[in-house]
Amino acid sequence: MLELADTGGRRRKQARPRELLDAALAVFVEKGFAAARADEIAARAGVSKGTLYLYFDSKEDLLRTLIAEGFSSRIELRAHQVTASSGASGELLLQALTAWWFSLAEGQAGGIFKLMLTEVRNFPGLADCWNREVMDPVRGLVSRIVLRGIDRGEFRPVDPDLVAHALMLPIVMACLHRHTIGPRVPDDFLMHAPDLLGRHIELVLEGLNWHPDRGQEGGAASAGA
Repeated sequence: MLELADTGGRRRKQARPRELLDAALAVFVEKGFAAARADEIAARAGVSKGTLYLYFDSKEDLLRTLIAEGFSSRIELRAHQVTASSGASGELLLQALTAWWFSLAEGQAGGIFKLMLTEVRNFPGLADCWNREVMDPVRGLVSRIVLRGIDRGEFRPVDPDLVAHALMLPIVMACLHRHTIGPRVPDDFLMHAPDLLGRHIELVLEGLNWHPDRGQEGGAASAGA
């Protein structure tokens, strides 16, 4: 019996960081990052404030971990999938950006994105964390897929980083709209436009796709423009 109790205690201890992160996200979204208190987060998780500090150094540490968990790990997984895939580069772009869109717009990671929008002005360090953990890796992944498409003859020669910006920034703006203006305007078209993301990516891919009748010269000129 003692052994069983000890095993249960160890399992409980291993689960505690997850419980603290879930509690932190709930309190952050409910009250905002600045107003959230460590003792509230600990109470929501059913532990003391001292226990919280055994696992995390600060509120900032909790939020950084949530960002890494909600975004960074998914981006890294997607990068591995791209490396292993033999599929068409256009399809890989669609998959990667669709996954990123849903993480920004919905669910736990969407809550983190909404939190960043409201708190980043008061906590500039969060902006550095966001760029380092999310924006830079996504930009690198998209650029890598575009370069892959160029090397395979699927895309015409272009600047991969410019394509990454052209694909990413409208998604960020649409998600920004969704989390701020959209909820206050029930009939807002950006909240309900059918397949908005798919059509956006389709338009960019049409410009990217290699068409033999354009000729190498035309593609090269576009890349240098």
